[in-house]
Amino acid sequence: MISKSTAPQALNPYTPRRDPKPLRQHLAKRLLAYTTMAGAGLAASSTSQAEIVYTKTSTDVNLDYVLDLNNSGTGDFEIQSYYLSGFASLVVIPLNKGNKIAAVHHQCGFRGYHSIAAGPLPLGAVIGPNSPFDATATCMVRAFESSAPTGPWLGKSDRYLGLEFYIYGENHFGWARMSVQSAYCYSCIGYISGYAYETIAGKAIIAGDEGHTADASAEPLTLGALALGAPGLNLWRRDEEDGQQ
Repeated sequence: MISKSTAPQALNPYTPRRDPKPLRQHLAKRLLAYTTMAGAGLAASSTSQAEIVYTKTSTDVNLDYVLDLNNSGTGDFEIQSYYLSGFASLVVIPLNKGNKIAAVHHQCGFRGYHSIAAGPLPLGAVIGPNSPFDATATCMVRAFESSAPTGPWLGKSDRYLGLEFYIYGENHFGWARMSVQSAYCYSCIGYISGYAYETIAGKAIIAGDEGHTADASAEPLTLGALALGAPGLNLWRRDEEDGQQ
């Protein structure tokens, strides 16, 4: 594993500090369970070893945050927060052709209108070739003065953006761990606490993997199943219940 750190930026005085903490035991067990499921039922598996590049950070989005997944000096995505006169939004924008965001169908904007939005993936979600990526899945949270905020990221803490981006013409997969605060927090709607990518082109990565888990290339349990509540989530739900006891 390769690990890099960026210097923490000053947090909004009204924002509770959320330094990344070690995984609790039941969360670590959950990540191991998803890793096991990702490799189940295969006749053969890839012999190449994954190398995860993880970058630790701790900062509010503060209007805009350029996400450079491979620390190349060129941004891959831009996360933008905005609030003015009753309108608020948190969005993630691909900065390069071909870059995409893992998508869900969710209301994110006017009431009654469902659209493609950025999925708030749980720890252990497999992000890879079979995932539902879309370049237009940019919306995370949106609010208007006349209506309550909407969006799949409302109230979510330590969830993951699934990301596809390109290095020298080859696609790679990564994640960014984020939390969302009040939609009316102005410069602190979104908070980012780390990001990572898989150095092997075309190879899947597990949400939350900082370089410690097994091969995720097979991904029979797809991101779509995890994000949209398919039967593959049964294990997730059982583990959630166990962790609350």
